[in-house]
Amino acid sequence: MSSKNNLIILFLGVILLSAAVYLINRPRNNMNVVFVTFDALRPDHLGCYGYNKPTSPNIDKVASEGVVFLNAIAQSSHTAPCMSSILTSAYPLQHGVFNFGDSLSGEVTPLSKVLKKNGYATAFLSSHKGISTIRNFDKYFDSFYCIWIFGDQWDDNKFVNTQEVTPLAIKWIENNKNSKFFIWIHYLEPHFPMISSFEYKKMFAGYRHNPEINNLPLAADEVYGIGGLPNRLARLNNYNKNIDYYINLYDASIRYADDQLGQILNCLKALHLSDKTLVIISADHGEGLGRHGLYFTHGFRLYDELIRVPLIIYSKGLSIRFKEVKNQVRQIDIAPTILGLLGIRKTVNIHGANLAFLIKGEKVHGQEYAFSFLPNKLSVRTNGFKLIYDTDHNSYEFYNLRNDAEELNSLPGREDKEFINFKDRLAYYADEYGSFKGIKTRLSDEEKKALHSLGYLQ
Repeated sequence: MSSKNNLIILFLGVILLSAAVYLINRPRNNMNVVFVTFDALRPDHLGCYGYNKPTSPNIDKVASEGVVFLNAIAQSSHTAPCMSSILTSAYPLQHGVFNFGDSLSGEVTPLSKVLKKNGYATAFLSSHKGISTIRNFDKYFDSFYCIWIFGDQWDDNKFVNTQEVTPLAIKWIENNKNSKFFIWIHYLEPHFPMISSFEYKKMFAGYRHNPEINNLPLAADEVYGIGGLPNRLARLNNYNKNIDYYINLYDASIRYADDQLGQILNCLKALHLSDKTLVIISADHGEGLGRHGLYFTHGFRLYDELIRVPLIIYSKGLSIRFKEVKNQVRQIDIAPTILGLLGIRKTVNIHGANLAFLIKGEKVHGQEYAFSFLPNKLSVRTNGFKLIYDTDHNSYEFYNLRNDAEELNSLPGREDKEFINFKDRLAYYADEYGSFKGIKTRLSDEEKKALHSLGYLQ
């Protein structure tokens, strides 16, 4: 055979190999993705998770036709690391963000970057001022819009509401309706200051949640509500100290945000995009509503009321039907699941599991343990047990979640097989992915003022 023929055969082989690689990696469908997260939203305040108040008719409608994960665990109890873990499918020790002002590591692979390479228009919109302080978070989206406060003067009584985000999101969807798109909308509600109009407050004004808890003392701390209501929250509400009043504000804020979601869903329907759009609903973390003496704040403990989040996945076009999944899953599983449902291969540095297999009833490997992190705390959790380690005091809390779901009775010093196993798991992850010490943040004075207005900084 002549050298010319050999070159032709080699050339054809390269072409066939390239075509095979393309066919393996190309998306199997052209589904759009609408990903909506709510700040500090607890699943146990949603109807689809058993709540008996009318907080979430639109979320419940999506849930009734989709997959509801009953045990989804966040990778922190603070917005900055949680949002970064969702975007990168990596733990905080891997992506490097523990607080506002931190920078995303260049060694992670953001979901939006993968989608852009596969022909998707990408956008992120939020009414949370702090997210714009996460360095490098914005650069992975075609459109990034994070709302700040009105005007030039900082005023605790002037917060930008969700109402600015929804029209922008609808306009962006309309402008990209003829393209494949991924849009992530993060609503501040029901996070502090839990502002909503009178009509929403009126819906929940008559409910009583904790009649035995009334006239709580104000916390000595200006911001954090340990042992009482945060002073900042009380000041915005004429120093009303009845816990029921504030829980009703929280529920009213959920209903307000739920109605915003309803507008997004109506937009998809009006544009005839409902059948070709994957809808995912979740939260960055939970909220303290009295358990463990923590009132209307988060970000420095790792109890389940702070790290358990809703997770709902729906797509008519992908034939996803109602199902409740009891298996424990993690925030870092969201990105690979989106890729899996779109038919896009998971790239390197995506550490989560593809839950698409779990949705189909198949077993998913590698996510039995869920890890959560703060600068001075680590936790590891299964559906049966949970261990929390405090690095400042070198102390442990160990809970049997089957018998003690509210984590009220720690089992310290129980050097049994489970306790030792969980300690070893924590030690492995801390050694494998880095150190908690020396974590620093970079915030400008303006950014500090913005975060202070949301109760993050003293």
